[in-house]
Amino acid sequence: MSRFTVNKINVLSGWVYNLPTNSDCSICRVSLNTNSIYNQDKGVDSFVVQGVCNHSFHYECIKQWIETSNKHCPYCFNTWVYKDKP
Repeated sequence: MSRFTVNKINVLSGWVYNLPTNSDCSICRVSLNTNSIYNQDKGVDSFVVQGVCNHSFHYECIKQWIETSNKHCPYCFNTWVYKDKP
């Protein structure tokens, strides 16, 4: 017979990206292992996308960057192409 009964449990999770090139988003200047500066106030989780050039950014950051007619990677200036379509 058990001495304890678990009635409720709160589970927390987290993530860490092990990226081949950059560890910070050069657009919002925040670590890729945290939410972007745009999502921190909203309470929305960010996810990271990578280009074929292997540079990584928060999705909402690079999306805005590309939509403002800046079609190049902020690091290497190659034409931005998603490695995996978000």
